[in-house]
Amino acid sequence: MLLIYPAKKDALKIFQSFLPIYVPIGLGHLLAVCEKQNLPVEMIDQQIEDDFLGTIDKYVAKMQPPYIFGFSVFTIAMGSAVETAKYLKAKYPDCVTLFGGIHPTAMPEETLQTFPSIDLIFAGEAEEHISTIYRRLKNRESVHDVPGIGYRNGEGEVVINERSALNMNLDQYPSFPYHRFESPKYDLGFILSSRGCPYKCTFCSNRITTGLAYRYRAPEALVAEMKMLHEKYGCKKVLLLDDNFLVNRSRIHKLTSLVVEEGLHKKMSFGFQARADNVRRDQMVELFEAGFNSVFYGIETASNRIMKVIRKDETIEDCIEAVKISKELGFHVSATFIFALPTETSADRTEAIRLTNELKIDMVRYNNATPYPGTVFYKEAQAEGLLNVVGYYDNFNSVSTFIEPPFKKIPFSYVPQGSTENEIRSQILWGYWRFYMNLDRLKQVLNRPDLGVGWFDAGGNIKEKLVKIPALTLLAFNLTLKFCEMWLQLAFRPFVPLFAGKAKNASRTYFEPAMNEDSIGSATLENKAQNDQTQ
Repeated sequence: MLLIYPAKKDALKIFQSFLPIYVPIGLGHLLAVCEKQNLPVEMIDQQIEDDFLGTIDKYVAKMQPPYIFGFSVFTIAMGSAVETAKYLKAKYPDCVTLFGGIHPTAMPEETLQTFPSIDLIFAGEAEEHISTIYRRLKNRESVHDVPGIGYRNGEGEVVINERSALNMNLDQYPSFPYHRFESPKYDLGFILSSRGCPYKCTFCSNRITTGLAYRYRAPEALVAEMKMLHEKYGCKKVLLLDDNFLVNRSRIHKLTSLVVEEGLHKKMSFGFQARADNVRRDQMVELFEAGFNSVFYGIETASNRIMKVIRKDETIEDCIEAVKISKELGFHVSATFIFALPTETSADRTEAIRLTNELKIDMVRYNNATPYPGTVFYKEAQAEGLLNVVGYYDNFNSVSTFIEPPFKKIPFSYVPQGSTENEIRSQILWGYWRFYMNLDRLKQVLNRPDLGVGWFDAGGNIKEKLVKIPALTLLAFNLTLKFCEMWLQLAFRPFVPLFAGKAKNASRTYFEPAMNEDSIGSATLENKAQNDQTQ
């Protein structure tokens, strides 16, 4: 079996050179399970492959039929995944294509109904069932009774099996197989120490696979992993990729004690993501003393009214207090805000920009609201008639405003009533201008990539910086054009449509259904597959 991680390689466009390439964690955990059971499973990651299809063919040449291809798919990469599946079906007609991950889990019926090149989907976490699926498919046996599997029955109707209960003991699973991801293109400085989140934010898609139940790994296992990352791979900065790191206070206390006991706080530093209402000063002191010096908050809005709309279950006052405590203790604080959430106004966005600067946050990202499939936000946008799907979710990118080319806008997937795309774009860019057009902050971003790890890396040493000079030059040029357009829009707001294109009014229903399979991908790939097959 070949596990495939499809990626839209230009998803981050001009920023691609300055962001780390993270290992596909979900597929990594499946690899670990397969390794433990001695199953001959390989993996390919489109993020790092220059000849993606050619490399797949090389793997297939070493495999025995029937060929099984398992995909782990995010919404933004669905088009690329389907394109690859079409190629594989054209070249290896008897192969089995199995789609898993967040998008097929969120949209199982649509996935199977729309794309005939997809044979099966799996909804949820697959560690418990991957070996059964592999063995049955290899023996040409049915998997139609496996929990979480989706398939077409004899009449062509889509059937989705109920998912099995989540495994509450993550320590039963084998350790993450970092040795399978030793490409220099990867950043291995990460650990996933828990799964799930007990909160119900309407815009969050992570719960679709991991659920509400908060499950975590033993602190002893985490410290052993941290130690290994430092000693074997030279990692000095490690990010805890948990959705919400601070849920269990006793676990954090045990972890920080073990980190200090092992002396890791003198060799490494750590970053984590937290909710503001989980922050307690005494616990943050423990964390900082143990080397956890970077914290990321998803503040999202400066309006308590919108906090209630998105069911965040925390307040702006919670966020202000959490940032204040973190800054006083010496943490590097990063935060995100989401612009264009339901009911949001221009005044709400202006207040978010003001709050960001008042709190003296170290790094900020302003995202455009994206109603990902499977979320409450998606259903609400659909009910409002404001869901805008271009192609097959090609425009579902929450950072599109900042990464899109100056003269080729990516249409928003959602715009709230009373706002326009141009207005929201201008305010996002204005927020960035207000925040980052500061010499001290620019120096920090460019010279301290360790502090902004995961956000922007202009190179840690002179050699790395020199290599990135061409990309930095292009980035600066693009941003200059964007900011010039922003100033024009702010200065000549009544005449914006004359030079910026017609602004889409949010009150208009603008929904383009997902494309069918024939409209995704390229004839070139299908022709290549057919030509290869006849050789």
